[in-house]
Amino acid sequence: MRNTKQKYRVGRGAVASVVALLALMTAGCGGPYDATVYGAVTLDGQPLPSGTVSFFPTSDGPTAYSRIDDSGMYQIRTGREKGLPPGEYAVTVVAREKPTVDQSNSGGPPPAGRMLTPQRYRNRDQSGLVYTVEPGANQIDLELTSQPPAG
Repeated sequence: MRNTKQKYRVGRGAVASVVALLALMTAGCGGPYDATVYGAVTLDGQPLPSGTVSFFPTSDGPTAYSRIDDSGMYQIRTGREKGLPPGEYAVTVVAREKPTVDQSNSGGPPPAGRMLTPQRYRNRDQSGLVYTVEPGANQIDLELTSQPPAG
């Protein structure tokens, strides 16, 4: 009989440990987030058909990201959560041409397509894309140019 009680106590202790661990893991999570960000991404007035948009907080906070869809639209996510915390963000855009299927390439992945976004947009310190995200819905269209800004 003692053996049964000991097993039960160990089982309860394991369950309590798992519950405590889950509580600690979710304690710092700020989601769901108060702000959503979406918009169009264009290069020289044409929608970018693929790529990634990343929002890096200028102070503490999580980095948020989105894939650019075939029509050039994006909607930011932070991990698995839609949206992001309000605040100021430096933004990067990385886009390549979609790879073409090469019939002579046997078995391997297709080679990466040519880079579409200029280098400055791929670096958060050089992109010049800094936005303040307010609580609620934020439409931020990213209008990129091939040529560097004058000046």
